[in-house]
Amino acid sequence: MKIFDSTFSMIERAMDLRTRRHAVLASDIANSETPGYRAREVDFAGELNRMMTNGTQSEVAQTNPKHMDLSLNEASHIVFDDTGAVGGDGNNVDLDIALGKISDNGRRYSAATNYLNMKLRLIRFAASGGRGGV
Repeated sequence: MKIFDSTFSMIERAMDLRTRRHAVLASDIANSETPGYRAREVDFAGELNRMMTNGTQSEVAQTNPKHMDLSLNEASHIVFDDTGAVGGDGNNVDLDIALGKISDNGRRYSAATNYLNMKLRLIRFAASGGRGGV
């Protein structure tokens, strides 16, 4: 009998990606005044799909010695977010949009933790024979 279904691994992976997206968005906010900085975004749906079908994250290859070596890093696929207007200094980070994205990401992370807690309470209840323990 399998106690932990695939839901646990999916929640764990989604939470990992939410954490990584938070770091990317925080970087965008920190660089909102940096000339030439381009906003970034995690390809969340694509990365989650890759993780669920392959069971691992996509491999990143360093094709040029001047590129960052991400082969040992657990970084998700990060893409430039060119949806914002570019200012006179070449920066396209809209602080209001970035703050909204980070807030939404936090809410989604909290929802995943709530769902995980609910699943664990159900297992605890079943393990106690239905006599409490929730």
